[in-house]
Amino acid sequence: MKKYGKIIIIVVGILAVLALLILIYFKVTFISKDRVKEIIVDNMKVNSSDVYFDNIDFELDKSIYEVDIYYQNREYEYKIDAKEGKIIYTDYIYNNQNTVTNNSNSSNNNNNNDNSNNSQSSNTTSNISLDEAKNIALTHANIALDNVNFLRTEIEYEHNTLVYEIDFTYNNYEYDYKIDANTGEIISYDKDSIYD
Repeated sequence: MKKYGKIIIIVVGILAVLALLILIYFKVTFISKDRVKEIIVDNMKVNSSDVYFDNIDFELDKSIYEVDIYYQNREYEYKIDAKEGKIIYTDYIYNNQNTVTNNSNSSNNNNNNDNSNNSQSSNTTSNISLDEAKNIALTHANIALDNVNFLRTEIEYEHNTLVYEIDFTYNNYEYDYKIDANTGEIISYDKDSIYD
């Protein structure tokens, strides 16, 4: 019996050492949840007491933190690189008037049927407006503005770059564009049949 007692103590000791090594690895390799909060508050340029952190999930397989927060009765999402602390994605936009825009419906000045649920106003820190981004996409697709139905017009950070996402339909096809909001460069585009 003493032999089994020693084996159990050795196994428990090994497990404790392994648990300690794993804990040290995580503390050294990944940023803490407190640091994630600091990064977000710094990015939003607000007081930490004004932000409610609803959920901070660590995704080990992707090495990111997915964070859901509330600020001024609006919900925002952040994705933070867990190793470097860089913001990978956010739907929070800080504009020139020191106010926040998120999921605000923009009016369609050309009387098109704009059904976008996540449109952003174009008064962000981008160099080009939403209308200019739409024009870039339509010019590239060689389609007139009055012939399209906009599904989504959204501005968000993607890999630390402010990007317009513009989706529209024309003649049984759906077009998806991502346009750099500072340079007007088309980052990516796609054209698929609406029947696929």
